[in-house]
Amino acid sequence: MIQGEFKDDDEIINSLKQKYTPDEIKKLLDWYNAFDDNQDGVEEHTEPEEKIWEILQPSLNSEALETSVIPLFNRKVIRWAITGIAASFLVLLGWFWQPQKESNLQETMGFKEVSQKERSLWQSFTNTSKAIHELALPDGSKVWLNPSTTILYKIVKNAATRDVYLEGEAFFDVKPNKEQPFHVKNKGLNVVVLGTSFNVVASSKDAKYEVSVVTGKVKVKYQDPENSERFNQVIITPQQQVVIQKEENTLETHDLTLEKSKHRQLWEPISISFDEVALDKVLTRLEVEYGMTIRTPNMNIRKCTLFANFTNQRLPVIMDIICSSINATYQIEGNEITIIGEGCL
Repeated sequence: MIQGEFKDDDEIINSLKQKYTPDEIKKLLDWYNAFDDNQDGVEEHTEPEEKIWEILQPSLNSEALETSVIPLFNRKVIRWAITGIAASFLVLLGWFWQPQKESNLQETMGFKEVSQKERSLWQSFTNTSKAIHELALPDGSKVWLNPSTTILYKIVKNAATRDVYLEGEAFFDVKPNKEQPFHVKNKGLNVVVLGTSFNVVASSKDAKYEVSVVTGKVKVKYQDPENSERFNQVIITPQQQVVIQKEENTLETHDLTLEKSKHRQLWEPISISFDEVALDKVLTRLEVEYGMTIRTPNMNIRKCTLFANFTNQRLPVIMDIICSSINATYQIEGNEITIIGEGCL
């Protein structure tokens, strides 16, 4: 969080004025500004959800917030020195996400019934955009959500575990904490990690779950929701994937190394650099590496040139940076990416 007071003309304050009373906004700002009075403020306020909900819960509704990629520059030649920067539009909006109705959560993710007080601590976010969305969790972990993916989380400092529920597909980069294991859950599925990066495809509507590991090691458990005696688990390591067939209650492990597959997975990092190269060549290289089809309805987009050094970056991050550079946006559907913008002449 950036310390300091909000200004009256700040976009966030203007949006808050449409939903909350002046007294509610004043209480929120007083709490926010308390960070300036204490150097250890971040440590003492590691559970902001509880305080925010105490102030604002009565007036919150259940509408989801939609986010989008915001373009940063519009240049013909873009010069970047990228050494691990991920594009993100998640600063203060995260504190105002709304919890979904408990009935919906139970139906989609197997979320257990909890008390009203406990329920208010759970936060949910749905990626309603058509691009992959980066989300920072309260514990410092990061997650990239595919379109139409929902995550439900409650990460509390002194809790025994860090639990999240997932409906859809997401890539996790978990902050290590041996004292507080990280769990990703859906109906019958429980992925347990201490600190690693991995991809999860978990939809209650599909016949299977998939978990793929990039770094570290995870334990994947599956218990049939209808029959507790049908239980299975496996430990997988980097470049391995486990596929769980729900009905058969089977776990199949696959090797995902480049020697075994023709292309990188969407969430696998790559290190490549370009020195004032036409974007057409950059996109062609990405298509070859990831086995994706990248479409540009406006061919002027491919005339832009790029100077970039992508070091150990994943495709969603690379696409965010490229699109921000040329004042464009992208959409992803299945194995196709579409870039939309005016391009360069």
